[in-house]
Amino acid sequence: MALSPGPAVVLTREPEDNLQLKDELAARGVPVREIPCLATRFIRPEHLPHETPSAVTFSSRRGVRACSQLDLLSELIPGDSRTIVGAVGPATAASLSEAGIKVDLVANPPEGRELARLLVAKLKNGSRVTLVRGNLRAGEMDTILSQAGMLLDPLIVYENIEPDIPVCEPFPVAGVFVASPSAARRLLEKNPWMKKNSFFAIGSTTARQLSDLGIERVGVLGAGFDNWLEALHEAHLQAVAEEEE
Repeated sequence: MALSPGPAVVLTREPEDNLQLKDELAARGVPVREIPCLATRFIRPEHLPHETPSAVTFSSRRGVRACSQLDLLSELIPGDSRTIVGAVGPATAASLSEAGIKVDLVANPPEGRELARLLVAKLKNGSRVTLVRGNLRAGEMDTILSQAGMLLDPLIVYENIEPDIPVCEPFPVAGVFVASPSAARRLLEKNPWMKKNSFFAIGSTTARQLSDLGIERVGVLGAGFDNWLEALHEAHLQAVAEEEE
């Protein structure tokens, strides 16, 4: 598909995650180029935790979707339990609420280490925590919880797999929106010419990965769709102004 004229915003998440953002950017006249850099495969765990945990954490909406599709939510969080439910970010919390799960703790900024600190303040030493996640792990949540004396039960419910990422001919880029370290790494492995552009990361873990990959212009976006939309729209306006100078 041919690009609309002008510097484009590059979206690297899965297409279903991009729908609203893509539509809102297009409504503001911002060209969008989708280059999905991850795909998801759900995995049914062989075993669930033997003991009811003191807390269950969800690090992404994909984990919530996986548990919903695999009918695991009611087993992990029985309706009569006092299990604390924690979410990394408002988007993950919203997905849990839509699935009928009451969320007790929401990390904002949306980072695992922030959720870990909230849990440490809430739980006793030796509490058992089930960590719902994918096969790739980043961030400091495990380390902080372990150092605080928590007993961790990782529960892998999806795989982050690499889709067929195209090698693109250079085109004008207003900004690249990246939500995970693996997406950043994969995009630049196939398209190293993009390193010269501005990148926008959800969370400091992804921002650190971008810096390690040699990106000089990295913006860390706050939680929430409106923040993402405004930052990417502003990046487009700035890129257009630079072209006209």
